[in-house]
Amino acid sequence: MLPLAGESLVYSRVPFSSLIVSALIIVPQVIVALMAPWAGRQAQIWGRRPLLLIGFAALPVRALLFAWTTDPTVLVAAQVLDGVSGTMLGVLTALVVADLTKGTGRFNLAQGFVGTMSGVGASLSTTLSSQIAGSLGRAAGFLGISAVGLAAVVLLWSLMPETSSSNNSGRQ
Repeated sequence: MLPLAGESLVYSRVPFSSLIVSALIIVPQVIVALMAPWAGRQAQIWGRRPLLLIGFAALPVRALLFAWTTDPTVLVAAQVLDGVSGTMLGVLTALVVADLTKGTGRFNLAQGFVGTMSGVGASLSTTLSSQIAGSLGRAAGFLGISAVGLAAVVLLWSLMPETSSSNNSGRQ
């Protein structure tokens, strides 16, 4: 989403667009740094699945905000959601992979596979959303991203069980 948002800011000649794009990059990093320890602790209490749902749900909401406005203040505030999703996906992916590969000696293999698939997804997302935005407008590009994100939330909700062996019921 960020390349598309940055492009929109630059082409719309928003004053201080390079400073705003810098804030769009920095805000999520700060949120991840602040939230990661909390997410790791909460994963032990709440389980992995609820936190993954929060992380995945932040993505379509953020895309809808980006589709709705080009106001730099709203865009920077929406980047907090990127920090939330980055925290949850970053911390919880490693925990889920560890849960699923426990005792197999295959953690690095599985983590590498997940990283590869994430990279493929990110490159396809950027390419396809840019194509849609170029053909149908930036809002359509973000709406497409939002639809894919919402589909991911529905799939996670309906198909993924809790992986934490210490917390299969969601309670401790």
